[in-house]
Amino acid sequence: MKTCVIIPAYNVEKTLPKVIKGVQKYVEKVIVIDDGSTDATFIKAKEAGVKVLKHEKNEGKGRTLRTGLEHALKEGFDQIILMDGDGQHDPNEIPRFLKAAQDPQADIIVGSRMESVGDMPRDRLAVNRIGSFLTSLLARQRIPDSQSGYRLVKSKVLKKITLTSRRYDVESEMLIKAGKRGFGIKSIPIKTIYRQEISHFRKFWDTLRFIKLILKGVWW
Repeated sequence: MKTCVIIPAYNVEKTLPKVIKGVQKYVEKVIVIDDGSTDATFIKAKEAGVKVLKHEKNEGKGRTLRTGLEHALKEGFDQIILMDGDGQHDPNEIPRFLKAAQDPQADIIVGSRMESVGDMPRDRLAVNRIGSFLTSLLARQRIPDSQSGYRLVKSKVLKKITLTSRRYDVESEMLIKAGKRGFGIKSIPIKTIYRQEISHFRKFWDTLRFIKLILKGVWW
């Protein structure tokens, strides 16, 4: 299976080089999308020798992922691993995603942090669990950590769904639309590496956006 890793990146000049180096041990193709960073994120990615796409202004994680996914599909990749560039996803877990993807019934593999929540704040954990419960209902299968951005998705899924979300709700949108179309979603446990100081999650607005997504998801 032809595999690439997509890394949406926003002001992660300090952590991105180490993440890229870790990823390159397992896959040949890495695509970084710089979402209008104001630091040296773009330069650091170029220095690492990977493909870099750039938004001139910050457009949000959803739009950034869509840019990367569109590029990956044009390049003919069979499966795509999505992970963040801020150091909260361990590249050494990539082989576990690749192994899980050998299951023909697993069209999306989601990295679940719920077996060991680590330092994740209680309010964030509560929102995650409620969101995962509602997403599971709409996707018609159990998904313990629907908001995890560390996942593998097969290209056949992306060819059958259209993503429209611009921010973090894109992760749940992908699962709901894929589940409703009969694709299999599998979860594997991953480490919880939570760093509050670099999280771009906005509690009120992102929670409100998720509620709106769930209401729309009933009719997808």
